[in-house]
Amino acid sequence: MIAMSPFGYWLDYIVLWLLYLGFVTHAICFFKLFPRERYPRLGLVLGNLFVFGVMLGTIAMIGEIYLRFYSVKTEALGMSLPARRWFALNTSLNDVGCRDEAWSRDKNGARRIAFVGDSYTYGWGIVDPADRFTDLIETQLAGRTPAVDVMNVAKPGWGTADQVRPVNDLIEYYGVDEVVLCYLPNDMETAIDTDASFDPTKPPESSWLNPDFSCLLYELYLRLVLPRTPTVRDYHAWLMEAFRNEATWQRHARDLSALVEICRRHDVRMRVVLLPFILEPPEPYDGQYVRRKVRSLFDDAGIECLDLHAVVADANRRELIVNAADPHPNEAAHRLFADAIRKAFYDADASKVP
Repeated sequence: MIAMSPFGYWLDYIVLWLLYLGFVTHAICFFKLFPRERYPRLGLVLGNLFVFGVMLGTIAMIGEIYLRFYSVKTEALGMSLPARRWFALNTSLNDVGCRDEAWSRDKNGARRIAFVGDSYTYGWGIVDPADRFTDLIETQLAGRTPAVDVMNVAKPGWGTADQVRPVNDLIEYYGVDEVVLCYLPNDMETAIDTDASFDPTKPPESSWLNPDFSCLLYELYLRLVLPRTPTVRDYHAWLMEAFRNEATWQRHARDLSALVEICRRHDVRMRVVLLPFILEPPEPYDGQYVRRKVRSLFDDAGIECLDLHAVVADANRRELIVNAADPHPNEAAHRLFADAIRKAFYDADASKVP
């Protein structure tokens, strides 16, 4: 197997150039050799088609060159070559696979807060980790006594069930004093039964297009075809059905309750932040129903819960996403999250200190 470079498979790129140059060669041969005097109408039609084809091919190759060699950007699923290059260039992981500095067992008297979440908390699409809401909060809390040490414990794709064991291990090994669960409704995914015929938890793969063959074709696939595939188009309806299904909700509730019990068993404070989908999902998704149901569970458990939906409700949400193909929160959204969390949790804590 030929190893792929940061610019894709070179053989695929060479094939694209051969196809393009082959078409240009045929166009040149046509204009030099075709007897247009004998077949004027046919010559006019074929000539226009060749000119249009060469122009379209030239534009396509310019787009291919840009996307393959210059574009560095994320998209919602992280499947394209520019997205994979973005992760290679902009992310580094510590020894436990989190996008954070190496953690030491010695806290040096600091209060250690672990923010646990998925791609939102991880900072998907955020170039500088310092611009994430977790890091912003640590900066805003600098100078307080005792000192605050923030841990970003997040991995893209993590669901609640995936977080139970790591949270327990973090508390035991690193002496975490507080766990802030950064909850997004898609954390429910790990509790939902799926089958091979319909599984929205896995990015849909094209059966006819290799994403590494042509970056331009795959970009068009992501923009035009992928949103219309059933597992993407009906994702939020599928998620909403899971929240309304009592058996599925009970499985998810057990995972959430397991996190609560772990924190209680270790005498660790737990708080919850309900993060919103930045772009409002279409009906039949009912965000208010979901937030009310999740918050009710934590209210019954006596866990402080902050709903950040109001933070973005009145904003121009298109200005709060990474880019048109990536609805993850951008730096502006992270600043809104950081300010709201600090005010609700940590400014209130400071006011209680005599």
